[in-house]
Amino acid sequence: MKENNSNETGKPNWKSPLMKMQGNGAPSFGLKIIIITVMIFLFLIPLGMIKDLIREREGRKLEAETDVVSSWGGESAIGGPVLVVPRRMKREVLDEAGKVLRMEEYTERVYMLPRNLDLDVRSRSEMKHRGIFEVPVFTLDLSGSGDFALEPLYKNYNSADLIWDQAYVQFSYHHLKGMKKTGPLLWGGKEINFEPGDSALSFYDAVLKVPVDIGSGETWNISRTIPFRFNQEIRGGTSLEFLPLGGETRIHLESDWVSPSFQGYYLPTQQNISDQGFTAEWELHSLSRSVPESWSESETSVFDEMRQTAFGLNYYPALNSYNKTRRTIDYGILFLIMPFMTFFLFELIRKVRIHPIQYLLAGFGNILFYLILLSLSEHIAFMPSYLAASAAVAVMLSLYTLSIDGVGWKGLYLLPVMSSGYGYLYFVLKSEDYALVMGTAGLFAALSITMFLTRGIKWYD
Repeated sequence: MKENNSNETGKPNWKSPLMKMQGNGAPSFGLKIIIITVMIFLFLIPLGMIKDLIREREGRKLEAETDVVSSWGGESAIGGPVLVVPRRMKREVLDEAGKVLRMEEYTERVYMLPRNLDLDVRSRSEMKHRGIFEVPVFTLDLSGSGDFALEPLYKNYNSADLIWDQAYVQFSYHHLKGMKKTGPLLWGGKEINFEPGDSALSFYDAVLKVPVDIGSGETWNISRTIPFRFNQEIRGGTSLEFLPLGGETRIHLESDWVSPSFQGYYLPTQQNISDQGFTAEWELHSLSRSVPESWSESETSVFDEMRQTAFGLNYYPALNSYNKTRRTIDYGILFLIMPFMTFFLFELIRKVRIHPIQYLLAGFGNILFYLILLSLSEHIAFMPSYLAASAAVAVMLSLYTLSIDGVGWKGLYLLPVMSSGYGYLYFVLKSEDYALVMGTAGLFAALSITMFLTRGIKWYD
């Protein structure tokens, strides 16, 4: 008897063979494609949960870093020297009607920057541990020299108003906790010890000062320049910051840290980074900043303007395993597709039936890769962690594929497929600047291979 393929209206009742259930009750290839696609998108949920776990672990590491760096000395900043000279001022005292009652005397400070400033900095880094986390800190051997020219004081202010015998040199820092040692200031050939200063008006919160002799305002003193020199040993971590205080500022920095990230208003004039550390030099002129060579206490905006010109570097870890693990998850959907596509090709070419549960287990195996990578990279370097995680998952999935009925030894095909995929991803992670190009090339190659392997399949049969 002939099968009736028409409905009541006489139109053909056609249904794609891809969507028909097979005789043994197994889903057709078309239906299985839909099931696999839904699985892949559902696996984005555990991938997102692993990303949240990475953020939580990274937050714990940041807490450890903040705690260790704060105990060691905190972020370092060098805001000195600045010459400070008080001056006498007068202002009118008015009544409620605006009538002048009397003249009142008060004092305000005048700030003056050095004509030349040379800083020679040697940075020695070391690792501190807090739990399982390593935290980089450094110790600075700082040697500074330069000179102050007194002419701007005579040119910009009435010398009779200046209180010459109360002059001092001010140094400001983020914290004094990191000041391990400071020698005396050599001022005009005379050694003078540092003492605590007033942080009410300074570039940073912690201040040291040195009372100095700049004369008594004599006319013959107008062209005088006073040289200075100082040496300090400062502990810190995370970042190092300088200010372009001199009319000409020259800074030479040497460090054994191999991964500096230069930041701020100025980049180094010269820099050299190697496996042994780095050197950097800045040569700056006062014309490159908007801050005057001297200003009065009432001009408070100058302090903010100078801080905006700060520059220096961050001491980043040479390898941030959390960032790299997060980047591997960005490619997670591709690594879910790889075993699924291999299983599907087995079904198409080898005529093997693989249950959706088996697809599901293979997907969870790939998810496990990221957890293994995350847990290992907290204790050992990223490369061996990546190698161990990828090898474990690739071998596990290959052995599992061997056990699928009808696949046999050809299940080992999954081992080179997964190994090459994980290997290619590692090189993509290493080549951050070319990651998009390499990733696109990898997708193109994978699609081309799939099209080649399925070129002879009659999809409607």
